[in-house]
Amino acid sequence: MTPLEIFGIACAILALIAFVGNQYGKMRAESFLYDFLNFVSAVGLFYYAYETRAYPFLITNTVWAAISGIDVVKHIVKRLRH
Repeated sequence: MTPLEIFGIACAILALIAFVGNQYGKMRAESFLYDFLNFVSAVGLFYYAYETRAYPFLITNTVWAAISGIDVVKHIVKRLRH
């Protein structure tokens, strides 16, 4: 297994942790942790998709990272204002 494959698997695991945590009520979809895990995993999976030329996956993770990233920024701004 290559380092890139290990990286891709690690990023996929982060996304799955957020998904499973939400599905089983351990992590709210509105939480910073959920958004942060989704953002980090999407950026990592974007890189993996870019390196492997998996273009459909690249598009999916671009949108996923953008939406999650916006929510992460909203959480940070909200904390800074209080």
